[in-house]
Amino acid sequence: MTEFASRSDDGATGDPSARGRPRVLITGACRGIGHACAKAFAAQGAELILADHDTELLGMLAKELDAVGRYCDVASEGSVTIFAAEILASYPELDMVINAAGGGYERTLGMYRVSRALMPGLRNGRYGKILLSIPPASADSGDAIFPYASSNQAFQRLCSALAAEARGSSIRVMIGCSQGKRLVEVVPDSNARYWSDAGFSSHREDDGNRALAADIAKLTGWTRGDEGARRAG
Repeated sequence: MTEFASRSDDGATGDPSARGRPRVLITGACRGIGHACAKAFAAQGAELILADHDTELLGMLAKELDAVGRYCDVASEGSVTIFAAEILASYPELDMVINAAGGGYERTLGMYRVSRALMPGLRNGRYGKILLSIPPASADSGDAIFPYASSNQAFQRLCSALAAEARGSSIRVMIGCSQGKRLVEVVPDSNARYWSDAGFSSHREDDGNRALAADIAKLTGWTRGDEGARRAG
């Protein structure tokens, strides 16, 4: 697996005594809402692990944000398996996983693959323990390949399955809707009503993405000042 850059002040082992800020992993970090989230968390001072299939852009972004950059193609089950195994070996604690990679059915299936593979890391997290996914654009719902998997309903039901798998833990499963600029907490009920305002361009850096990213960055309940207070204590 390719690693492009790494922050070294918190350690790579996930030892709680070695890090005083949330560890956030973002797929699809080079474009759209994933990129907006990376910027928002970097401004907050979080420890970032960025994933994307575009190695050139990923290398530049990881360097710019002083983050770890790891290659992952969420459309490939094999790629996700290798990615998750190496991430959990190096970073056994994850405080937030944000799924923003791929488009259409690749977004839905990739979200599910990555989420299930990284669930053990979230169970070990300390700040929020949040699994957050961005749905595919509504324009992709008629995708000729796996059209159902491109729909809001399929995305909602797989997120509900993840919520059921997380039952009994403190992991929160959430969906971020960029057009409505809101966050929805998912319940483990596949028949729950699903949202209707999730359409947005997943490859545009617009005000909706930035507004949603700012709200997502608040979910850990941590601010840059917390780190200094914890070290002083």
